[in-house]
Amino acid sequence: MGHPSIYDRIEKSRPGVARLKVRSAVTLLGAVCLSMALIVSWEVWSSRQYHLHDKEVAMSNLAQTLASQAQATIKQADTLLFSLVDRLENDGIEGDRLHRLQRLLSAQRNELSQIHGLFVYDQTGQWIANSNGAEVGVANNSDREYFIYHRDHPDRGPHIGPSIKSRSSGEWIMTVSRRINHPDGSFAGVALATIYLSHFLELYDSIDMGKNGVINLIADDASIVVRRPFNEADIGTSLAKSPLFTQLLPNGSAGTATIKSIIDGVERVVGYRRVEGYPLIVFAALNKDEVLAGWRKESMLSAAIVSLLLGFLGVLGYRLIKLMKQQNLIQVELLGSQERLLELNRNLELLALEDALTGLANRRQFDLFIQAETGRARRNLTGLALVMIDVDHFKAFNDHYGHLAGDQCLRNIAAIIIEHIKRPGDLAARFGGEEFAVVLPGTDYVGAFLVAEKIRRAVQAAGLQHNESPEGVITVSVGVCGYDPASQTRTEDLIGAADKALYVAKASGRNMSVIAN
Repeated sequence: MGHPSIYDRIEKSRPGVARLKVRSAVTLLGAVCLSMALIVSWEVWSSRQYHLHDKEVAMSNLAQTLASQAQATIKQADTLLFSLVDRLENDGIEGDRLHRLQRLLSAQRNELSQIHGLFVYDQTGQWIANSNGAEVGVANNSDREYFIYHRDHPDRGPHIGPSIKSRSSGEWIMTVSRRINHPDGSFAGVALATIYLSHFLELYDSIDMGKNGVINLIADDASIVVRRPFNEADIGTSLAKSPLFTQLLPNGSAGTATIKSIIDGVERVVGYRRVEGYPLIVFAALNKDEVLAGWRKESMLSAAIVSLLLGFLGVLGYRLIKLMKQQNLIQVELLGSQERLLELNRNLELLALEDALTGLANRRQFDLFIQAETGRARRNLTGLALVMIDVDHFKAFNDHYGHLAGDQCLRNIAAIIIEHIKRPGDLAARFGGEEFAVVLPGTDYVGAFLVAEKIRRAVQAAGLQHNESPEGVITVSVGVCGYDPASQTRTEDLIGAADKALYVAKASGRNMSVIAN
Protein backbone atom coordinates (compact mmCIF):
# COMPACT_ATOMS: atom_id res chain seq x y z
CA MET A 1 0.00 0.00 0.00
CA GLY A 2 3.10 2.28 0.36
CA HIS A 3 4.15 2.10 -3.29
CA PRO A 4 1.83 4.82 -4.66
CA SER A 5 3.08 7.36 -2.15
CA ILE A 6 6.70 6.66 -3.08
CA TYR A 7 5.79 7.01 -6.75
CA ASP A 8 4.07 10.30 -6.02
CA ARG A 9 7.22 11.61 -4.34
CA ILE A 10 9.26 10.60 -7.36
CA GLU A 11 6.91 12.39 -9.73
CA LYS A 12 7.07 15.52 -7.60
CA SER A 13 10.86 15.49 -7.52
CA ARG A 14 13.04 17.74 -9.62
CA PRO A 15 13.44 15.19 -12.44
CA GLY A 16 9.65 15.02 -12.65
CA VAL A 17 9.48 18.80 -13.03
CA ALA A 18 12.22 18.62 -15.63
CA ARG A 19 10.32 16.02 -17.60
CA LEU A 20 7.29 18.30 -17.45
CA LYS A 21 9.37 21.11 -18.95
CA VAL A 22 10.57 18.84 -21.73
CA ARG A 23 7.00 17.75 -22.48
CA SER A 24 5.89 21.38 -22.49
CA ALA A 25 8.64 22.27 -24.95
CA VAL A 26 7.73 19.34 -27.18
CA THR A 27 4.03 20.30 -26.96
CA LEU A 28 4.78 23.92 -27.87
CA LEU A 29 6.98 22.91 -30.78
CA GLY A 30 4.35 20.44 -31.99
CA ALA A 31 1.61 23.08 -31.67
CA VAL A 32 3.62 25.58 -33.72
CA CYS A 33 4.36 23.02 -36.46
CA LEU A 34 0.77 21.78 -36.49
CA SER A 35 -0.57 25.34 -36.70
CA MET A 36 1.67 26.10 -39.66
CA ALA A 37 0.64 22.88 -41.37
CA LEU A 38 -3.07 23.59 -40.77
CA ILE A 39 -2.79 27.15 -42.06
CA VAL A 40 -1.01 26.03 -45.22
CA SER A 41 -3.48 23.17 -45.70
CA TRP A 42 -6.39 25.58 -45.39
CA GLU A 43 -4.80 27.97 -47.88
CA VAL A 44 -4.11 25.12 -50.31
CA TRP A 45 -7.70 23.90 -50.00
CA SER A 46 -9.07 27.42 -50.47
CA SER A 47 -6.88 27.86 -53.55
CA ARG A 48 -8.19 24.59 -54.95
CA GLN A 49 -11.79 25.66 -54.43
CA TYR A 50 -11.02 29.03 -56.04
CA HIS A 51 -9.52 27.35 -59.12
CA LEU A 52 -12.56 25.11 -59.52
CA HIS A 53 -15.03 27.95 -58.94
CA ASP A 54 -13.17 30.20 -61.37
CA LYS A 55 -13.38 27.56 -64.11
CA GLU A 56 -17.04 26.89 -63.32
CA VAL A 57 -17.76 30.58 -63.89
CA ALA A 58 -15.74 30.49 -67.12
CA MET A 59 -17.63 27.41 -68.36
CA SER A 60 -20.94 29.03 -67.45
CA ASN A 61 -20.07 32.15 -69.45
CA LEU A 62 -18.82 30.04 -72.36
CA ALA A 63 -22.01 27.95 -72.36
CA GLN A 64 -24.09 31.14 -72.43
CA THR A 65 -22.09 32.54 -75.35
CA LEU A 66 -22.26 29.29 -77.34
CA ALA A 67 -25.98 28.97 -76.63
CA SER A 68 -26.51 32.47 -78.04
CA GLN A 69 -24.43 31.55 -81.12
CA ALA A 70 -26.42 28.34 -81.67
CA GLN A 71 -29.70 30.21 -81.20
CA ALA A 72 -28.69 32.87 -83.73
CA THR A 73 -27.50 30.28 -86.28
CA ILE A 74 -30.68 28.24 -86.10
CA LYS A 75 -32.87 31.35 -85.95
CA GLN A 76 -31.48 32.55 -89.28
CA ALA A 77 -32.26 29.24 -90.93
CA ASP A 78 -35.69 29.06 -89.30
CA THR A 79 -36.56 32.56 -90.46
CA LEU A 80 -35.85 31.52 -94.04
CA LEU A 81 -38.05 28.46 -93.60
CA PHE A 82 -40.89 30.50 -92.12
CA SER A 83 -40.88 32.85 -95.12
CA LEU A 84 -40.54 29.91 -97.52
CA VAL A 85 -43.49 28.03 -96.02
CA ASP A 86 -45.64 31.18 -96.09
CA ARG A 87 -44.74 31.76 -99.77
CA LEU A 88 -45.48 28.15 -100.74
CA GLU A 89 -48.81 28.01 -98.94
CA ASN A 90 -50.01 31.34 -100.35
CA ASP A 91 -48.51 31.42 -103.88
CA GLY A 92 -48.04 27.76 -104.73
CA ILE A 93 -45.44 26.48 -107.21
CA GLU A 94 -47.37 26.24 -110.43
CA GLY A 95 -45.79 27.26 -113.70
CA ASP A 96 -42.71 29.46 -113.68
CA ARG A 97 -43.03 29.98 -109.91
CA LEU A 98 -40.98 26.79 -109.42
CA HIS A 99 -38.04 28.28 -111.36
CA ARG A 100 -38.22 31.50 -109.37
CA LEU A 101 -38.32 29.39 -106.17
CA GLN A 102 -35.16 27.54 -107.23
CA ARG A 103 -33.34 30.85 -107.80
CA LEU A 104 -34.62 32.22 -104.53
CA LEU A 105 -33.41 29.18 -102.56
CA SER A 106 -29.96 29.40 -104.17
CA ALA A 107 -29.71 33.11 -103.40
CA GLN A 108 -30.76 32.65 -99.80
CA ARG A 109 -28.34 29.77 -99.31
CA ASN A 110 -25.46 31.89 -100.64
CA GLU A 111 -26.25 34.63 -98.11
CA LEU A 112 -25.64 32.38 -95.09
CA SER A 113 -22.35 30.48 -94.93
CA GLN A 114 -23.63 28.02 -92.32
CA ILE A 115 -26.45 26.81 -94.61
CA HIS A 116 -25.65 23.56 -96.40
CA GLY A 117 -28.89 23.63 -98.38
CA LEU A 118 -32.57 24.56 -98.58
CA PHE A 119 -35.04 21.92 -99.78
CA VAL A 120 -38.76 21.53 -100.44
CA TYR A 121 -40.50 18.11 -100.50
CA ASP A 122 -44.10 17.27 -101.41
CA GLN A 123 -46.39 15.06 -99.34
CA THR A 124 -44.80 11.91 -100.77
CA GLY A 125 -41.22 12.93 -99.99
CA GLN A 126 -40.28 13.78 -103.60
CA TRP A 127 -37.96 16.77 -104.14
CA ILE A 128 -39.80 19.82 -105.48
CA ALA A 129 -37.04 22.40 -105.21
CA ASN A 130 -33.55 22.78 -103.73
CA SER A 131 -30.83 25.36 -103.44
CA ASN A 132 -27.99 23.09 -104.59
CA GLY A 133 -28.97 22.71 -108.23
CA ALA A 134 -29.62 18.99 -107.90
CA GLU A 135 -32.16 17.41 -110.24
CA VAL A 136 -35.63 17.39 -108.66
CA GLY A 137 -38.12 14.57 -108.83
CA VAL A 138 -35.43 11.90 -108.55
CA ALA A 139 -34.58 11.59 -104.86
CA ASN A 140 -37.13 10.73 -102.20
CA ASN A 141 -36.71 11.64 -98.53
CA SER A 142 -39.86 10.18 -97.07
CA ASP A 143 -37.75 7.91 -94.85
CA ARG A 144 -35.98 10.77 -93.08
CA GLU A 145 -36.85 11.48 -89.44
CA TYR A 146 -37.89 15.10 -90.07
CA PHE A 147 -40.28 14.10 -92.89
CA ILE A 148 -41.95 11.40 -90.75
CA TYR A 149 -42.24 13.84 -87.85
CA HIS A 150 -44.05 16.55 -89.84
CA ARG A 151 -46.23 14.03 -91.64
CA ASP A 152 -47.46 12.66 -88.30
CA HIS A 153 -47.56 15.92 -86.28
CA PRO A 154 -49.72 18.95 -87.19
CA ASP A 155 -47.39 21.24 -85.21
CA ARG A 156 -46.39 24.28 -87.33
CA GLY A 157 -43.30 25.18 -85.30
CA PRO A 158 -39.71 24.41 -86.30
CA HIS A 159 -38.36 20.90 -85.77
CA ILE A 160 -34.68 20.14 -85.16
CA GLY A 161 -33.84 16.57 -86.07
CA PRO A 162 -30.82 14.41 -85.27
CA SER A 163 -27.54 15.02 -87.12
CA ILE A 164 -27.34 13.07 -90.38
CA LYS A 165 -25.10 12.66 -93.41
CA SER A 166 -26.32 14.47 -96.47
CA ARG A 167 -27.32 12.19 -99.33
CA SER A 168 -26.32 14.85 -101.84
CA SER A 169 -22.85 15.75 -100.47
CA GLY A 170 -22.00 13.15 -97.79
CA GLU A 171 -21.32 15.88 -95.21
CA TRP A 172 -22.60 15.88 -91.61
CA ILE A 173 -25.49 18.29 -91.21
CA MET A 174 -28.12 19.43 -88.73
CA THR A 175 -31.70 19.61 -89.99
CA VAL A 176 -34.19 22.41 -89.27
CA SER A 177 -37.60 21.88 -90.84
CA ARG A 178 -41.17 23.16 -90.97
CA ARG A 179 -44.41 21.56 -92.14
CA ILE A 180 -46.21 22.75 -95.30
CA ASN A 181 -50.02 22.46 -95.34
CA HIS A 182 -52.66 22.42 -98.05
CA PRO A 183 -55.39 25.07 -97.77
CA ASP A 184 -57.56 22.54 -95.92
CA GLY A 185 -54.81 22.00 -93.29
CA SER A 186 -53.71 18.59 -94.56
CA PHE A 187 -50.07 17.67 -94.96
CA ALA A 188 -48.55 19.08 -98.15
CA GLY A 189 -44.83 18.53 -97.59
CA VAL A 190 -41.76 19.77 -95.76
CA ALA A 191 -39.47 22.77 -96.05
CA LEU A 192 -35.98 21.90 -94.88
CA ALA A 193 -32.82 23.84 -94.06
CA THR A 194 -29.60 21.92 -93.41
CA ILE A 195 -26.75 23.46 -91.40
CA TYR A 196 -23.14 22.32 -91.62
CA LEU A 197 -21.96 20.68 -88.39
CA SER A 198 -18.56 22.03 -89.40
CA HIS A 199 -19.99 25.52 -88.79
CA PHE A 200 -20.22 24.68 -85.10
CA LEU A 201 -17.01 22.66 -85.00
CA GLU A 202 -14.94 25.49 -86.49
CA LEU A 203 -16.06 27.74 -83.64
CA TYR A 204 -15.64 25.04 -80.98
CA ASP A 205 -12.16 24.11 -82.23
CA SER A 206 -11.08 27.77 -82.02
CA ILE A 207 -11.72 27.79 -78.26
CA ASP A 208 -8.87 26.65 -75.99
CA MET A 209 -10.39 23.79 -73.99
CA GLY A 210 -7.12 22.10 -73.08
CA LYS A 211 -6.12 18.62 -74.18
CA ASN A 212 -9.23 16.88 -72.90
CA GLY A 213 -11.93 19.54 -72.90
CA VAL A 214 -15.36 18.96 -74.43
CA ILE A 215 -18.06 21.06 -76.05
CA ASN A 216 -21.37 19.35 -76.81
CA LEU A 217 -24.51 20.49 -78.56
CA ILE A 218 -27.19 18.11 -77.30
CA ALA A 219 -30.83 17.61 -78.27
CA ASP A 220 -33.61 17.55 -75.69
CA ASP A 221 -33.97 13.81 -76.22
CA ALA A 222 -30.39 13.48 -74.82
CA SER A 223 -28.79 12.57 -78.18
CA ILE A 224 -25.53 14.28 -79.18
CA VAL A 225 -25.95 16.65 -82.15
CA VAL A 226 -22.28 17.64 -82.40
CA ARG A 227 -19.31 17.09 -80.11
CA ARG A 228 -15.85 18.53 -79.87
CA PRO A 229 -13.50 16.69 -80.24
CA PHE A 230 -15.38 15.35 -83.26
CA ASN A 231 -15.89 11.61 -83.67
CA GLU A 232 -18.54 10.29 -86.03
CA ALA A 233 -19.30 7.43 -83.62
CA ASP A 234 -20.37 9.95 -80.96
CA ILE A 235 -23.07 11.55 -83.12
CA GLY A 236 -26.48 10.43 -81.90
CA THR A 237 -25.10 8.84 -78.71
CA SER A 238 -27.66 9.03 -75.90
CA LEU A 239 -26.72 10.88 -72.69
CA ALA A 240 -30.01 10.11 -70.96
CA LYS A 241 -28.22 8.33 -68.10
CA SER A 242 -25.54 11.01 -67.67
CA PRO A 243 -25.54 13.32 -64.60
CA LEU A 244 -26.48 16.20 -66.92
CA PHE A 245 -29.94 14.73 -67.55
CA THR A 246 -30.44 12.79 -64.30
CA GLN A 247 -29.23 15.45 -61.84
CA LEU A 248 -28.54 18.87 -63.35
CA LEU A 249 -31.19 19.74 -65.95
CA PRO A 250 -34.12 18.68 -63.70
CA ASN A 251 -33.01 21.42 -61.29
CA GLY A 252 -32.52 24.24 -63.78
CA SER A 253 -31.99 25.19 -67.42
CA ALA A 254 -28.46 26.49 -66.74
CA GLY A 255 -25.75 25.90 -64.18
CA THR A 256 -22.33 24.50 -63.34
CA ALA A 257 -21.06 21.33 -61.70
CA THR A 258 -18.21 18.82 -61.55
CA ILE A 259 -19.30 15.48 -63.04
CA LYS A 260 -17.88 12.34 -64.66
CA SER A 261 -18.57 11.67 -68.34
CA ILE A 262 -20.36 8.44 -69.25
CA ILE A 263 -18.63 8.48 -72.65
CA ASP A 264 -14.96 8.49 -71.64
CA GLY A 265 -15.14 8.38 -67.81
CA VAL A 266 -13.24 11.68 -67.42
CA GLU A 267 -14.22 13.99 -64.54
CA ARG A 268 -14.79 17.53 -65.77
CA VAL A 269 -15.79 21.00 -64.60
CA VAL A 270 -18.86 21.83 -66.66
CA GLY A 271 -21.17 24.67 -67.57
CA TYR A 272 -24.46 24.03 -69.38
CA ARG A 273 -27.37 26.08 -70.75
CA ARG A 274 -30.49 25.46 -72.79
CA VAL A 275 -30.70 27.23 -76.16
CA GLU A 276 -33.51 29.76 -75.95
CA GLY A 277 -36.44 28.89 -78.19
CA TYR A 278 -35.05 25.55 -79.43
CA PRO A 279 -34.82 22.05 -77.92
CA LEU A 280 -31.04 22.09 -77.56
CA ILE A 281 -28.52 22.24 -74.73
CA VAL A 282 -24.97 23.59 -74.90
CA PHE A 283 -22.48 21.78 -72.66
CA ALA A 284 -18.90 23.02 -72.15
CA ALA A 285 -16.45 21.18 -69.91
CA LEU A 286 -12.77 21.26 -68.91
CA ASN A 287 -10.82 18.28 -67.61
CA LYS A 288 -10.69 18.62 -63.82
CA ASP A 289 -7.10 17.34 -63.71
CA GLU A 290 -6.04 20.00 -66.23
CA VAL A 291 -7.91 22.68 -64.29
CA LEU A 292 -6.04 21.73 -61.13
CA ALA A 293 -2.62 21.32 -62.79
CA GLY A 294 -1.58 24.90 -61.97
CA TRP A 295 -2.96 24.57 -58.46
CA ARG A 296 -0.90 21.41 -57.94
CA LYS A 297 2.31 23.20 -58.90
CA GLU A 298 1.52 26.06 -56.50
CA SER A 299 0.64 23.58 -53.76
CA MET A 300 3.84 21.61 -54.26
CA LEU A 301 5.87 24.80 -54.04
CA SER A 302 4.04 25.89 -50.88
CA ALA A 303 4.46 22.44 -49.37
CA ALA A 304 8.19 22.47 -50.14
CA ILE A 305 8.67 25.89 -48.50
CA VAL A 306 6.66 24.92 -45.43
CA SER A 307 8.52 21.62 -45.18
CA LEU A 308 11.82 23.50 -45.13
CA LEU A 309 10.53 25.82 -42.40
CA LEU A 310 9.17 22.92 -40.38
CA GLY A 311 12.45 21.06 -40.82
CA PHE A 312 14.38 24.10 -39.57
CA LEU A 313 12.07 24.43 -36.57
CA GLY A 314 12.36 20.72 -35.94
CA VAL A 315 16.17 20.86 -35.88
CA LEU A 316 16.15 23.82 -33.49
CA GLY A 317 13.54 22.19 -31.30
CA TYR A 318 15.42 18.90 -31.28
CA ARG A 319 18.64 20.59 -30.15
CA LEU A 320 16.78 22.49 -27.44
CA ILE A 321 15.02 19.38 -26.16
CA LYS A 322 18.27 17.41 -26.29
CA LEU A 323 19.98 20.02 -24.10
CA MET A 324 17.10 19.93 -21.63
CA LYS A 325 17.26 16.14 -21.49
CA GLN A 326 21.02 16.16 -20.92
CA GLN A 327 20.59 18.49 -17.95
CA ASN A 328 18.24 16.02 -16.29
CA LEU A 329 19.96 12.80 -17.32
CA ILE A 330 21.88 12.33 -14.06
CA GLN A 331 18.79 12.76 -11.86
CA VAL A 332 16.75 10.46 -14.06
CA GLU A 333 19.43 7.75 -13.90
CA LEU A 334 19.59 8.01 -10.10
CA LEU A 335 15.89 7.36 -9.80
CA GLY A 336 15.69 4.91 -12.68
CA SER A 337 16.46 1.85 -10.61
CA GLN A 338 13.87 2.79 -8.03
CA GLU A 339 11.21 3.39 -10.67
CA ARG A 340 11.97 0.08 -12.35
CA LEU A 341 11.69 -1.65 -8.99
CA LEU A 342 8.33 -0.02 -8.36
CA GLU A 343 7.14 -1.01 -11.82
CA LEU A 344 8.27 -4.58 -11.23
CA ASN A 345 6.39 -4.65 -7.92
CA ARG A 346 3.24 -3.39 -9.61
CA ASN A 347 3.53 -6.03 -12.34
CA LEU A 348 4.04 -8.75 -9.74
CA GLU A 349 1.00 -7.50 -7.85
CA LEU A 350 -1.09 -7.66 -11.02
CA LEU A 351 0.18 -11.14 -11.80
CA ALA A 352 -0.66 -12.25 -8.28
CA LEU A 353 -4.29 -11.17 -8.75
CA GLU A 354 -4.89 -12.25 -12.34
CA ASP A 355 -5.58 -15.66 -13.85
CA ALA A 356 -2.90 -16.31 -16.47
CA LEU A 357 -5.12 -18.41 -18.76
CA THR A 358 -8.29 -16.28 -19.01
CA GLY A 359 -7.15 -12.83 -17.94
CA LEU A 360 -9.93 -12.73 -15.34
CA ALA A 361 -9.35 -12.15 -11.62
CA ASN A 362 -7.88 -15.23 -9.93
CA ARG A 363 -9.12 -16.96 -6.80
CA ARG A 364 -7.01 -14.81 -4.51
CA GLN A 365 -8.43 -11.56 -5.90
CA PHE A 366 -11.93 -13.06 -5.78
CA ASP A 367 -11.56 -13.92 -2.08
CA LEU A 368 -10.29 -10.43 -1.21
CA PHE A 369 -12.99 -8.73 -3.29
CA ILE A 370 -16.01 -10.69 -2.05
CA GLN A 371 -14.81 -10.38 1.56
CA ALA A 372 -14.60 -6.61 1.19
CA GLU A 373 -17.96 -6.35 -0.60
CA THR A 374 -19.69 -8.53 2.00
CA GLY A 375 -18.46 -6.21 4.72
CA ARG A 376 -19.59 -3.14 2.78
CA ALA A 377 -23.03 -4.63 2.14
CA ARG A 378 -23.39 -5.47 5.84
CA ARG A 379 -22.38 -1.95 6.93
CA ASN A 380 -24.43 -0.04 4.35
CA LEU A 381 -27.34 -2.51 4.18
CA THR A 382 -26.99 -2.73 0.40
CA GLY A 383 -27.51 -5.66 -1.92
CA LEU A 384 -24.87 -8.11 -3.10
CA ALA A 385 -25.18 -11.12 -5.40
CA LEU A 386 -22.93 -13.97 -6.45
CA VAL A 387 -23.14 -15.96 -9.69
CA MET A 388 -21.30 -19.28 -9.98
CA ILE A 389 -20.78 -20.67 -13.51
CA ASP A 390 -19.58 -24.13 -14.45
CA VAL A 391 -18.87 -25.53 -17.94
CA ASP A 392 -21.04 -28.59 -18.66
CA HIS A 393 -19.32 -31.88 -19.58
CA PHE A 394 -15.93 -30.16 -19.61
CA LYS A 395 -13.97 -33.30 -18.72
CA ALA A 396 -15.48 -35.06 -21.73
CA PHE A 397 -14.54 -32.03 -23.85
CA ASN A 398 -10.94 -32.21 -22.66
CA ASP A 399 -10.76 -35.96 -23.23
CA HIS A 400 -12.17 -35.65 -26.75
CA TYR A 401 -10.53 -32.45 -28.03
CA GLY A 402 -7.40 -32.22 -25.87
CA HIS A 403 -6.23 -29.76 -23.24
CA LEU A 404 -5.20 -27.04 -25.68
CA ALA A 405 -8.75 -26.92 -27.02
CA GLY A 406 -10.00 -26.97 -23.42
CA ASP A 407 -7.86 -23.93 -22.58
CA GLN A 408 -9.19 -22.08 -25.63
CA CYS A 409 -12.74 -23.00 -24.61
CA LEU A 410 -12.19 -21.46 -21.16
CA ARG A 411 -10.78 -18.31 -22.73
CA ASN A 412 -13.82 -18.02 -25.01
CA ILE A 413 -16.23 -18.39 -22.09
CA ALA A 414 -14.24 -15.84 -20.07
CA ALA A 415 -14.56 -13.37 -22.96
CA ILE A 416 -18.35 -13.93 -23.08
CA ILE A 417 -18.62 -13.32 -19.33
CA ILE A 418 -16.63 -10.08 -19.63
CA GLU A 419 -18.98 -8.89 -22.42
CA HIS A 420 -21.96 -9.12 -20.04
CA ILE A 421 -20.34 -7.54 -16.97
CA LYS A 422 -21.04 -3.92 -17.78
CA ARG A 423 -20.51 -2.05 -14.48
CA PRO A 424 -17.02 -1.00 -13.34
CA GLY A 425 -17.70 -2.22 -9.77
CA ASP A 426 -18.48 -5.83 -10.78
CA LEU A 427 -15.86 -8.58 -10.71
CA ALA A 428 -15.51 -11.66 -12.92
CA ALA A 429 -13.09 -14.32 -11.68
CA ARG A 430 -11.92 -17.81 -12.47
CA PHE A 431 -12.95 -19.72 -9.36
CA GLY A 432 -11.05 -22.86 -10.25
CA GLY A 433 -10.79 -25.38 -13.09
CA GLU A 434 -13.78 -24.86 -15.38
CA GLU A 435 -15.72 -22.86 -12.77
CA PHE A 436 -16.16 -19.08 -12.85
CA ALA A 437 -17.64 -16.58 -10.39
CA VAL A 438 -19.21 -13.14 -10.85
CA VAL A 439 -19.65 -10.76 -7.91
CA LEU A 440 -22.34 -8.10 -8.39
CA PRO A 441 -22.33 -5.40 -5.68
CA GLY A 442 -25.56 -3.46 -5.24
CA THR A 443 -27.59 -6.18 -7.00
CA ASP A 444 -30.29 -8.50 -5.66
CA TYR A 445 -30.86 -12.11 -6.72
CA VAL A 446 -33.37 -11.06 -9.44
CA GLY A 447 -30.86 -8.80 -11.19
CA ALA A 448 -28.17 -11.43 -10.78
CA PHE A 449 -30.43 -14.07 -12.32
CA LEU A 450 -30.98 -11.85 -15.38
CA VAL A 451 -27.21 -11.45 -15.79
CA ALA A 452 -26.74 -15.22 -15.34
CA GLU A 453 -29.29 -15.99 -18.04
CA LYS A 454 -27.70 -13.55 -20.48
CA ILE A 455 -24.33 -15.25 -19.98
CA ARG A 456 -25.79 -18.76 -20.25
CA ARG A 457 -27.66 -17.94 -23.45
CA ALA A 458 -24.65 -16.14 -24.93
CA VAL A 459 -22.44 -19.19 -24.31
CA GLN A 460 -24.97 -21.47 -26.00
CA ALA A 461 -25.44 -19.01 -28.89
CA ALA A 462 -21.67 -18.88 -29.43
CA GLY A 463 -21.97 -22.41 -30.88
CA LEU A 464 -18.67 -23.76 -29.56
CA GLN A 465 -18.72 -27.34 -30.87
CA HIS A 466 -18.92 -30.15 -28.27
CA ASN A 467 -19.82 -33.50 -29.80
CA GLU A 468 -19.68 -35.22 -26.41
CA SER A 469 -22.48 -33.00 -25.07
CA PRO A 470 -26.18 -33.75 -25.66
CA GLU A 471 -26.56 -30.17 -26.87
CA GLY A 472 -23.80 -30.55 -29.44
CA VAL A 473 -22.28 -27.24 -28.26
CA ILE A 474 -20.64 -25.91 -25.11
CA THR A 475 -23.18 -24.93 -22.43
CA VAL A 476 -22.90 -23.76 -18.82
CA SER A 477 -24.86 -24.30 -15.64
CA VAL A 478 -25.31 -21.33 -13.30
CA GLY A 479 -26.04 -20.93 -9.61
CA VAL A 480 -27.28 -17.58 -8.29
CA CYS A 481 -27.39 -16.36 -4.70
CA GLY A 482 -28.31 -12.99 -3.21
CA TYR A 483 -26.75 -11.76 0.04
CA ASP A 484 -29.07 -10.51 2.78
CA PRO A 485 -27.10 -7.97 4.86
CA ALA A 486 -29.61 -8.20 7.72
CA SER A 487 -29.04 -11.93 8.20
CA GLN A 488 -25.38 -11.67 9.28
CA THR A 489 -24.60 -14.43 6.79
CA ARG A 490 -20.91 -15.12 6.39
CA THR A 491 -19.07 -14.87 3.10
CA GLU A 492 -18.47 -18.62 3.15
CA ASP A 493 -22.21 -19.22 3.44
CA LEU A 494 -22.89 -17.00 0.42
CA ILE A 495 -20.37 -18.96 -1.68
CA GLY A 496 -21.75 -22.26 -0.41
CA ALA A 497 -25.33 -21.30 -1.26
CA ALA A 498 -24.38 -20.27 -4.80
CA ASP A 499 -22.41 -23.46 -5.20
CA LYS A 500 -25.41 -25.55 -4.06
CA ALA A 501 -27.64 -23.76 -6.56
CA LEU A 502 -25.04 -24.60 -9.22
CA TYR A 503 -25.17 -28.26 -8.13
CA VAL A 504 -28.96 -28.24 -8.43
CA ALA A 505 -28.66 -26.80 -11.96
CA LYS A 506 -26.30 -29.60 -12.96
CA ALA A 507 -28.40 -32.28 -11.29
CA SER A 508 -31.52 -30.96 -13.05
CA GLY A 509 -30.14 -31.46 -16.54
CA ARG A 510 -27.49 -28.70 -16.96
CA ASN A 511 -27.65 -25.64 -19.23
CA MET A 512 -29.86 -23.71 -16.81
CA SER A 513 -29.70 -21.03 -14.11
CA VAL A 514 -30.94 -21.77 -10.58
CA ILE A 515 -31.48 -19.30 -7.71
CA ALA A 516 -30.39 -20.47 -4.23
CA ASN A 517 -33.18 -20.99 -1.67
